[in-house]
Amino acid sequence: MRKKVNYKKASTYYLIGNIFNKGISFLTVPIFTRMLSTSDYGVVTTYNSWIAILAMIIGFALHMGIRAAFIDYRKVIDDFMSVVVTFTISFGLCFITVTILVSYLININASMCLIILCLFQSMSSALIEDYSMYLMMQYKYKLRTALMVLPNLISAILSIIAIELALNPEKLYLDRIIPTAIIYIIFAVVIAVLVFSRSHIFRNSAYLKYGITISAPLILHGIALNILSQSDRTMITWLANASQTGIYSLIYNFSMIATVLTTSLDGVWVPWFTEQYKNYHIKKINMVAIDYVHLITYAMVALILIGPEIVHLLASQKYWGGITIIPPVVLSNYFIFLYTFYVNVEHFHKKTTYITINTLIAAITNIALNYLFIPKYGYVAAAYTTLISYLIALILHANYAKKMNKTIYPIKIFLPSLVHIAAASLIFYLLLNSGLLRWIIACLYIIIMALVNKNKILNFFPTIATKFKR
Repeated sequence: MRKKVNYKKASTYYLIGNIFNKGISFLTVPIFTRMLSTSDYGVVTTYNSWIAILAMIIGFALHMGIRAAFIDYRKVIDDFMSVVVTFTISFGLCFITVTILVSYLININASMCLIILCLFQSMSSALIEDYSMYLMMQYKYKLRTALMVLPNLISAILSIIAIELALNPEKLYLDRIIPTAIIYIIFAVVIAVLVFSRSHIFRNSAYLKYGITISAPLILHGIALNILSQSDRTMITWLANASQTGIYSLIYNFSMIATVLTTSLDGVWVPWFTEQYKNYHIKKINMVAIDYVHLITYAMVALILIGPEIVHLLASQKYWGGITIIPPVVLSNYFIFLYTFYVNVEHFHKKTTYITINTLIAAITNIALNYLFIPKYGYVAAAYTTLISYLIALILHANYAKKMNKTIYPIKIFLPSLVHIAAASLIFYLLLNSGLLRWIIACLYIIIMALVNKNKILNFFPTIATKFKR
């Protein structure tokens, strides 16, 4: 008999783990931007972009297959995990070997050390993602939270020490990359040992076919999503220079303040939405969504208005040129938040193919626009091309979700919030050099909105938490 799960406690752990994990990345920004040149910082962020894409390819998105296996293969889940891990390691090693050989033969213009580290860290990230899903589905929320936090925390500490000691004085970016890669590889090895200690079944075509059948449609979506979110950094390095990538990446890291809030609340919103949508409580969903959107809007408006001063705290003056792209970067994150409402509807109806198509269209648009405008306008162009691409993604997902349910999330519920953000962006540019006045406006805005919508905000959290009371 399975142990009764405390859902409120589990969700609280995940919320804290996510905030802490994102917090590590955010709090280390001012450290690494001061310890690294804009060029070194740009190389690191480009490297991380490749990790996100390659982990999806090497891992085959099999973590989604593991999630489904807890329904159909629960009694033999350890055997299923062993087969998945064996396949990931085998395919990963083959992929690494082929990539290194091709890189050597065509004499690719990149450090072989970086390529090897990137490939092994990508395979390790895929294994960590698989085991994280395994822990989540077994409700081992304490271990999963630890797995969310520890790799980033330990690697950040070791990287700071390595940079301070200047182990690679000519290439300080390696002092950030090498410790991180080593820690991820160590965690992956430990995970493999744990999985193989529970099962010695390394091959089973039925398990593997099942897992790949579930995950395959989502591989392209995951790659497209990563391309959409990460390609701008890679293309700035390619079409401009790594220094511009460093400046651009800092502003995107700054926007993580809003992402922490939206990502953490999404973990509670999704199960609540699923339960309500299953029972066709569309009016209730729309009403609560309005409060949810308003809450995030207030945070985004404040972030735009006080952004320049936060960037001054986060980084040295060599990064301050990127302050001008704060509004489009924050608005891009806002469009990501909005289109997830419609993506949740598509997921509910199991329309993953259309999710992939819509994301691919947006990703291809982003690459094409980047190729046209980055050579001339640099990272500024990337900020606006990414904004346009996410707007296209929002329109496409909204249009398709509406075909399945015409009454879900009327577009008009988002219009007032968009007006607020547009007004904040206009004030930002008009008062760019008047920090005190912007802060006064931001404080007054938050106070007025809090007073006017106090009851709605206070009722929002208990409403979406009802799913976890059972």
